[in-house]
Amino acid sequence: MRVAVVLLLLAGAGYGLFKYQNPPPQLREPNYYSYYLSQDKKPVGKVGVLVTELIMPEDNRRADYYNIALKSLQYIPWPFRIFATADRGVVLLDRTRFYEFQEFKPTQLVDFHGSERDVDGLRYLEKYQRGEVRWAPPDPRLHLDHGYFLLTTRKQGIPTIAAKLMTKATVYYYGQGLLNHKLPHEAGMKLIAASTMARIQEKYGEIPWRVATSENFGILHDAIDELLDSGIDTLLIAPSVPIYSHHEEFNGSFRHAFEDIEAWEKAHGRKIKVILAPQLGDFPVLRQAYLDMLRDRLDTLPRGRDVDVKVAVSVHGMPWDFVPEEAWLKLAPPYRDAMLKDAAALLDNYEFGRKQVVLAQDHFADPLNNPRGTYLSTNKAFRDGIRDKFDYVINLPIEFFVENTDTMFSHAMFNFEGFRDFDRYAPVDYSDWSVPYTREFLEGGTHIIYNGLPVGRYSAPIVAAHFQAIDSVLARR
Repeated sequence: MRVAVVLLLLAGAGYGLFKYQNPPPQLREPNYYSYYLSQDKKPVGKVGVLVTELIMPEDNRRADYYNIALKSLQYIPWPFRIFATADRGVVLLDRTRFYEFQEFKPTQLVDFHGSERDVDGLRYLEKYQRGEVRWAPPDPRLHLDHGYFLLTTRKQGIPTIAAKLMTKATVYYYGQGLLNHKLPHEAGMKLIAASTMARIQEKYGEIPWRVATSENFGILHDAIDELLDSGIDTLLIAPSVPIYSHHEEFNGSFRHAFEDIEAWEKAHGRKIKVILAPQLGDFPVLRQAYLDMLRDRLDTLPRGRDVDVKVAVSVHGMPWDFVPEEAWLKLAPPYRDAMLKDAAALLDNYEFGRKQVVLAQDHFADPLNNPRGTYLSTNKAFRDGIRDKFDYVINLPIEFFVENTDTMFSHAMFNFEGFRDFDRYAPVDYSDWSVPYTREFLEGGTHIIYNGLPVGRYSAPIVAAHFQAIDSVLARR
């Protein structure tokens, strides 16, 4: 009996420790979502503006992908988090067959530096032939995850999950995946920030500002220090993002910025007022960017009552059932739902036969994350359109402004899964970043169209929304 009581007490203590170590990351303190909702938005003194969000680098910058890979650790409970960050060896990918699901015999293995040789000068392929490199299969918990090769005779010095993404970035994103080996996201997001701030300064005069990715802590730290060193009293943090989330902003860019600000305050003995600008989706003008693109697409289609058209408005997505406290769920409806209504109203103006608008998500609506089918994946929206014999299904992604690794690679793989003409190894040919990148497939008699993102002449409403978000704060002075 005494042993049973002791075991029960130990089990209770263990469960208590587990709960203590694993609060939902959305309830983590300081809670910047609560700060956002209750903040005083009146600036004081000299104001500086920081535009920070996830900005994917034009040229491969390994530190960014290291941080992106480790961001999801917040969802892995302790003590399993310890094992998730293990260094199991040197991650290697085959330079030509870098996204495989079954074991195969490689022909050229490279590491995240793009080198085919180990530190001792020997080729990794030679070490594979000697039995020092083994195949690591895809993670069965991740939909369409790929396997990789692992040199097990030494450690890499970083968590394997980070090394895997860094190696994929080298070989795939900036290697075989893009013909010009450059990603448009950074240039596009910086152009939005610069265009917005030009308008702000036309109205308010010279205002110090910086734009920095939240995924490179050194770049973000330097940008914040430069702004604070300029003598500002208020820092307005204004991401060009349609919908804020805990994952990207409240536990990401905002949290990192506050940590740097607090370190500066401690070093300089001076307090800075920090204001978080409203999300861009709160401003109706933003929706016009996607409506203009949809209108131009619809104008190219044949008219007639025998032409059936479906529009799949898509968001990025998360495994919502596992993150019920995620701020995105509360902040999305004003923008997302209005976007659906606007798309339906626009489609209704055209002389087509059947017309349908649905909400889908590009990620985490797969069988592993969505076994009950609660959420509609973009792939299923396409498949349903093919099954229902629509002539056209147009995908309108509304959470991105500029093409990035999600839209061009991973989401494309999820959305076009099973399509006859989709080849995950076909490099993306996209060099004119002033025009949207689009894709079209013909499946079962249905034209499937990825309508791209609002760059170039479509970006004016984004800049207008970003201006309104910043202006809504500055006007309170």
